[in-house]
Amino acid sequence: MALAQPPAQTAPRQFGRFELHQMLGRSMASSTWLARDPRVDETMLLCVPRARPATATERDAWTQDALVAARLKHPRLSEVTEVGAHDGWPFVACVRPHGSVTLAERLQGGGAPGVLEVAGWMADIVEGLAYAHEAGVAHFDIGLHNVLIDSSGHARLFGFSVGLAATPGGAQAKPAWSRNEVRAAAERDILMCGLLMHRVLAGHPALDDPDLGSAAGRIGLEIVRLPWTTPSPVPETLRAIVNRATDRQQRQRYLNARTLLSALQGWLKTNAQDTGGPLALLLDRLDAVGSLPSRPGTDRSLQQALGSMEGLRVDDLVDVVARNPALAWELLRAVNLAAYRKRAEDEAVGTLSRAIVLLGQDGLRRVGGMVRAWPGALQARQEQSEPDGATVALKRALRQASLAGHMARLLIPFNFNVSDEEAYVAACSQRLGWLLVLYHFPDEGIQIGRLMQPAPPAEPGGSPTPGMTQEAAASAVLGINLDELTAAVLKHWGLSERIVQAARPLGAKTGVRRPASAEESLRAVASLANELADAQAAAGPRGAALMHQAATRYARALDVTIKECQFVAERAQHLVDSGLRAADPISPA
Repeated sequence: MALAQPPAQTAPRQFGRFELHQMLGRSMASSTWLARDPRVDETMLLCVPRARPATATERDAWTQDALVAARLKHPRLSEVTEVGAHDGWPFVACVRPHGSVTLAERLQGGGAPGVLEVAGWMADIVEGLAYAHEAGVAHFDIGLHNVLIDSSGHARLFGFSVGLAATPGGAQAKPAWSRNEVRAAAERDILMCGLLMHRVLAGHPALDDPDLGSAAGRIGLEIVRLPWTTPSPVPETLRAIVNRATDRQQRQRYLNARTLLSALQGWLKTNAQDTGGPLALLLDRLDAVGSLPSRPGTDRSLQQALGSMEGLRVDDLVDVVARNPALAWELLRAVNLAAYRKRAEDEAVGTLSRAIVLLGQDGLRRVGGMVRAWPGALQARQEQSEPDGATVALKRALRQASLAGHMARLLIPFNFNVSDEEAYVAACSQRLGWLLVLYHFPDEGIQIGRLMQPAPPAEPGGSPTPGMTQEAAASAVLGINLDELTAAVLKHWGLSERIVQAARPLGAKTGVRRPASAEESLRAVASLANELADAQAAAGPRGAALMHQAATRYARALDVTIKECQFVAERAQHLVDSGLRAADPISPA
């Protein structure tokens, strides 16, 4: 009986001297092979364009771009060992570190990754991409097949410029790319990063198009949004980052790789086990430059009031402090320190009158002196020849916070067992996170404001496209949730859980029910006050419609009427603005 013969070994395909063992992935522009280089006896990543350059001139242009990219050295970029050509086909050979896999291999064999892991990979990729873009190099074909996950869990990007010859207007016989072409290519890279995040988090490609380059060309005509059914729940802040990166409107997407990197790193540090991110940076800055500056025109009001203390009641001082939210928070922060609370279980101070009594005249002077005069740390921006968007936005936001606080004091019913001063603090605090962003992260605040603006109609005569909500825009830019930022700072200052909970506004889509407790009353009144403040800022027919909408929404819950809301809005405006116009030449609107 003849012995069975072993199956014949299939000889590996050859590409020049390289032995092609396995295709690791491909797109319409490029493909990645696992290959062995017998000359050095090492396994390499071989990147080859899908379309062969038609002429020697095109191949030379491709080679020149690939060589420029190969000179880049960064921890988040894979090392290039060779740029060459075989039988008219150009290629780039890259190092494949031991234990590393492409992102395509990782998704096929490692199960669905967690959101922190995905965000970490994307931050690595975008960090390397930002370095390349700043050197004038674009990638052109970011995808699952040219991202490497190493043994430490970090991601590296490779295959720069390989797919260039297959892209529209690709390899051309010219000495250099123009600035506009480099910027356009970089913006396309960022869009493809967004599509890559979408692909990994959703578990399937956007627009059901597995080729990210093809999908990128369809965005604008079609809308991409991360689905709600994903293998792992995606937090709202991370969802906002992904959706902004793939937004239909180019103006709403990230300006460059650094802005996307900042958002991803902010989200990662905020959501990781260790402390860090924008919140940690903010808490450090609170000690260095204070929380907020005084409203324009209120800088000396407390000192003037204390100079004529004779016959002045505590309520009169409360009225002075209430016109300056920065001073109000500084008083509450001061009295909630351990020096003013004998035991840890002592109730936190949540009213301005109690804080004034505890501090006394000397304490008031000391705390008042700690609040920086307007515009505080933004002085350099204020001195610019053109009004700076950050300082103008902060001035208006401080006025809006004071206005909402005064409205809440006027709106709180006597039978709700809630102090009008608590209502003031809760209403102001609903805007605290946004105020802190405007003051401590002014450039990011300007970005957020732009994202909130409606876009022009896509077609003549059409309706403008609505901008992002403030929450979504803040999440997309900073990777943080404004309500969470507010809560963290209030707790850092030692305020009560009652105030912390009331500082979370009732969302526009949240039904308003009649409060069943003092805590619910406080939150509802603060939310109504802020909605009325926004309505008053809108003015005109839109402002009137918003005020009527707010009054109708809270009518049953708080027993208010539209006439009462209009009276409260007018009265609060008088209390907030009277006597300040001479010191504040900029319109409060």
